[in-house]
Amino acid sequence: MVGIKFRNMKHLLFITLVGSFLLQSCAGTKNNIPTGTYYGELPCADCPGINYELELNNDKTYTERMLYLERDTAAREESGNFRITNDTLLILKDKSTNSGMNKFVITEDSLRMLDKSGNAITSGFSDKYILTTTKSEKFSMMAEQKDNSIGFKATGNEPFWSLEIDFNNKMHFKTLADEEMELISPVPDPVKPQDVDAVSYRAKTESGTLHVTIFRKDCQDTMSGEKSDHFVRVSASTGENGEMMDFEGCGTYLGDYRLNDIWALETINSEKFESSKVPNLDFNLKEQRVSGFGGCNRITGPITINEENIEIGNLVATKMACPNMEMENQFLKAITGKSFNFEIGNNQLILSSEETELVFKKVD
Repeated sequence: MVGIKFRNMKHLLFITLVGSFLLQSCAGTKNNIPTGTYYGELPCADCPGINYELELNNDKTYTERMLYLERDTAAREESGNFRITNDTLLILKDKSTNSGMNKFVITEDSLRMLDKSGNAITSGFSDKYILTTTKSEKFSMMAEQKDNSIGFKATGNEPFWSLEIDFNNKMHFKTLADEEMELISPVPDPVKPQDVDAVSYRAKTESGTLHVTIFRKDCQDTMSGEKSDHFVRVSASTGENGEMMDFEGCGTYLGDYRLNDIWALETINSEKFESSKVPNLDFNLKEQRVSGFGGCNRITGPITINEENIEIGNLVATKMACPNMEMENQFLKAITGKSFNFEIGNNQLILSSEETELVFKKVD
């Protein structure tokens, strides 16, 4: 009996020790999900910075918020799921692989953002891509008022650069590289290169030379993945005989200057035009003129812009004769010498007055 009790006690002790070991092992298991909210201020070529916030949850869902400082647009928010690879790489898997800002290296108390290819960012601002759980006092997701005088903005990455054009005043180009470059010049008259859908501005001042070409074609930011309608190439040098440096990036027209495009007519007072030769308008706000196609003839004339109102002056047309002139006559009668309120959104331009509403679609 004593031997049996002893064996039972040894068996119970063994089970207790094993259970204790398992509990300690479980307690010591590391939780590799870096839950919490991480903050950072990312570099921005054409603004003071991007306030960035990433909230990670235990169920492997995330909420991402970002705000471009000194722009009067609301913070952008996106939610989805994430996964962790090899305990060190966090991927926001519901974001496009081409969008950027979707891969992070997990460290003990921070996240380090990688570029869209999954490589470490090695620019002079690499420390700006480290996110921590510490929120600075000035961090905010409230939009601020932007400068409404700017008609076009463009940016590029590595090296970071920005271009702002106030078409009534100046062009302002600067880089954020180790050797900063900054050029300010009056806005020269635009030049349209042959056989290319683009417009160029070439300026030379005492401080340097600035050549800007804006191409009308789709462009995607190599860092953020943000898409825009214009590809931009800049050549710049400082001093009288400085070496020209080339920069490429994406740009967009702002405010009223979003009119600077070709718009094809869709409807007049809800009446749709079915024709292979659809009228269109091409606005040039720098020259305060509009040109285009009436359905048979080329047209051109002056325009005046005032806040959300556009006045189209007397239009001059070529004198070609076409089989069906009714559509062109109706179109020209609707717009010549008329004033319209205008709205731009979803690739559409709406010109409206008390008598007429014209709907246009942006030409790709």
